[in-house]
Amino acid sequence: MTYRALTDTLLASRERFVATAQEIPGESWRTPPAGGGWSAAEIVAHVTMVETLMTGAAAKITQRPPIHVPLLRRFPLTVGLVAWRGRRVASPVPIDTLLLDDPDVMLPRLAEQRQRTLTFLESGRDTNLSNYRLRHPFLGSLNFYDWFRTLAMHDLRHAKQLREVRNGFSR
Repeated sequence: MTYRALTDTLLASRERFVATAQEIPGESWRTPPAGGGWSAAEIVAHVTMVETLMTGAAAKITQRPPIHVPLLRRFPLTVGLVAWRGRRVASPVPIDTLLLDDPDVMLPRLAEQRQRTLTFLESGRDTNLSNYRLRHPFLGSLNFYDWFRTLAMHDLRHAKQLREVRNGFSR
């Protein structure tokens, strides 16, 4: 995937996620759905936290020479699985309740984080990010291009979850 295709994918997935988040009625923003699960505010906080952690880790790890990963450990599950909601998994990242706020605070914060991610990618444009790897809790060892594609799939997964929350309020 080219740099331009990666940034376009990240921008498109975030646009879709935010558009879906904006469909949640303000009075329902912090209310979990009747069947259980996260509220819209918790979903947005989670997406913000995961991207913040991932971009921070990438910034730190790329300051050092890449670590050799044996060939057999370089074949993760497909990144596209991240967007699939057929199997629910518990996040290894607990929600930071200090991030929970109204949508007019949380969505700009989310946009700022995506901008930091894009700035990181732009600053590392001359670095081969496929040489750097980090273990994903479910997919295995991913190079950083795959990690950033995973962020886009993560947006899509949680946009689906937001639709489920929205539909729970419209019944």
